[in-house]
Amino acid sequence: MEIKKYQIGDVEISQISEIDAGEIIQGGLKDATPGAIKKIKWLSPDFADENGKLKATVNCFLIKSNGKNILIDTCNGNNKKRTDLPVWGNLKTDFLDNLPEIDIVCCTHLHFDHVGWNTKLVDGGWQPTFPNAKYLFVKEEYESWKTKPQEEIADDRAGFIDSVEPVVKAGLAKFIPKNYQIDENITLFPTPGHTPHHVSVIVKSKGQTAIISGDVLHHPCQINHPEWAAVADRYPELAIKTRKEFIKKVRNENALLLGSHFTKEIRIVQE
Repeated sequence: MEIKKYQIGDVEISQISEIDAGEIIQGGLKDATPGAIKKIKWLSPDFADENGKLKATVNCFLIKSNGKNILIDTCNGNNKKRTDLPVWGNLKTDFLDNLPEIDIVCCTHLHFDHVGWNTKLVDGGWQPTFPNAKYLFVKEEYESWKTKPQEEIADDRAGFIDSVEPVVKAGLAKFIPKNYQIDENITLFPTPGHTPHHVSVIVKSKGQTAIISGDVLHHPCQINHPEWAAVADRYPELAIKTRKEFIKKVRNENALLLGSHFTKEIRIVQE
């Protein structure tokens, strides 16, 4: 478990890495072959090794703003049965030991590796991990998953059942628009394509800016190659278009970019 901290004006952001994800991320980016990765020299050593093997992690982000603890995404979680990616299932980590009392949970989208710690196993059933928190779900994203979309893998449909529905049943969910403002420092903005109603998060305080990507980018290699679609992108062409616009936004905002699967922060320099 690794934690990296960043200060954006008055706001503190901690990147909490649950598990390694390099092999799975590389497998999900079919164009990111070792040969292609070795051509992007700046990726080594932080984001790839000298042999073109990607480095990646599964992250969430703890934001401390205006006296509130806000958790962006919740990684895989413990004890979750996963059949498509069993290496990310049945985990037994000390993830919760790194977290304070949480006031707000916000999910960029509802894939299983972004909602897993929404719930934990208690007496054989799934209960909200943060019973005193309000969980923010984009309304359209939630409604799209309620249809049990067959184009999504079984693990993602299972994640909705074991990590989202129990929160809703407990009355802790708040359904929000895609441009929702969490507080004066933190705002969501739509970045569709990976899922139908995916959002990213922008943090601004005292002239400084950070952007949390969610899965609009799975790896920094997509900054050089936004046309490299992920296998998990529901709408690949839309995801590519969104990715190009997102990269431009990060550059124009001079923002610190924090990726949900990046090993560390990055800045995209002006062209």
